Amino acid sequence: MSDTSARLALPYLMPSQAQKHVTHNEALRKLDVLVQLTVEVFDAATPPSLPEDGQVWALGPAPTGAWAGHPHELAIWDDGNWSFEALTEGRHGVGKSDHDLRVWTGTSWVAPLPDFASLDGVGLNTTADATNRLAVAAPAALFTHDGAGHQIKVNKATATDTASLLFQSGWSGRAEMGTNGSDDFSIKVSPDGATWSTALSADAATGQVSMEQGLHVTGQISGTAITQSATDPIAGRLLKTGDFGLGEGAGVRIADIDDLKTSGMYSFFGGNHNNATAGDNPFPSWSGAAGLLAGNGNFPDTDGYQWQLAFKFSTSSPSVMVRVRAASTQPFSPWYMYRTSENTTVDANGFIKEASPIIRLFNDRIEMPCVPVGASFSRLGHGHYQLLNVAPLATSGWQVEVPQDANGNRLVFVETSYDAGARCLDIRTSTIAWNGAWVAGTPLDIPEGRWVDLRFDAEDSETEQL
Repeated sequence: MSDTSARLALPYLMPSQAQKHVTHNEALRKLDVLVQLTVEVFDAATPPSLPEDGQVWALGPAPTGAWAGHPHELAIWDDGNWSFEALTEGRHGVGKSDHDLRVWTGTSWVAPLPDFASLDGVGLNTTADATNRLAVAAPAALFTHDGAGHQIKVNKATATDTASLLFQSGWSGRAEMGTNGSDDFSIKVSPDGATWSTALSADAATGQVSMEQGLHVTGQISGTAITQSATDPIAGRLLKTGDFGLGEGAGVRIADIDDLKTSGMYSFFGGNHNNATAGDNPFPSWSGAAGLLAGNGNFPDTDGYQWQLAFKFSTSSPSVMVRVRAASTQPFSPWYMYRTSENTTVDANGFIKEASPIIRLFNDRIEMPCVPVGASFSRLGHGHYQLLNVAPLATSGWQVEVPQDANGNRLVFVETSYDAGARCLDIRTSTIAWNGAWVAGTPLDIPEGRWVDLRFDAEDSETEQL
């Protein structure tokens, strides 16, 4: 039979033992220490200078001083002396300073229960891991209010991190919503967990919503986001079938006409304006505004055949120009002018000619078949006429066209002189004489029913600011 008990090593009273009280008191002393054990410090290394009777220290692996040689034992101060008790696995102790309950494992003191204020993980009906530190296996999870509202908060460290809800099928991602890699909110979907498409995103700064994959609507769209009438001019509204959708401000001004690759309706300034568009301006001497229609033969790609139709905004000298190119990497063709009743005229002999302001001079009147110029007519004498409030004759192209007979012979000789200060053009017609060259003969009126065509420089007096 052993001399001590199996668990606490308490000494037994032996038969015929003398001084039985000594053995009994030793057992009581051990019981006083080991039952409901409390220690001053766990893993202590240095003896205190003024210990008190009954105080106990749980020693660490390398105690010093009076404790040397007693690693991982209990040091007890009693009756002015140190005594030591060996530890057995499973022994419980409570720290006096922090009321921390610990268990001796045979090598160290550990907490028998985790700190519920800072758990490494929690698994409900399943196992948590280092990533999924809260894991729940259940038909449903309930989060409810405590008398008012309720929020679920998903916080991330920086804007470039991710805070989201991930929806899976068989542990493979199918949808995700949250702030992924930025502070913009997005909803993404995937058919296989590998390839993802952003269905919707909302800009964190502006709140503007984008749908990069498009929008399929089977119902009817209503509200103020769509046009309210066939001629609704409000910008940014969706266009209903049957409504006219250009609006009032459809002509966006362009900075470089050669760099424009997309279809649409635009505006720009002529080459003589302070804010003239860069590139090959179709109206280099115009100081006002112009419009541009642009088309692309490979819609919606920007690299197909392209055309541009330019309109000069002038009531006195309107003009339309067109050009094309095979692709955005190719140069445009030259600008070509549309010939209309505004920029061409039928002369006195039935030929079509380029026109700026044209005046048909008869022997008793004038006509302006293209652009009215405000000129006044006077007949000063036989074969002598005067036009007031006119610009100079055209500085380029043709100026005067004289009526001819059936054989192409001129019917009159025409001489002109211009007074810039008075804005006056003097015209004299006469017979044709030969003196080493064709020269003026005697005065002769313009034949009845025939006329002389006079072409003048266009005066671009109108400008339009955008």
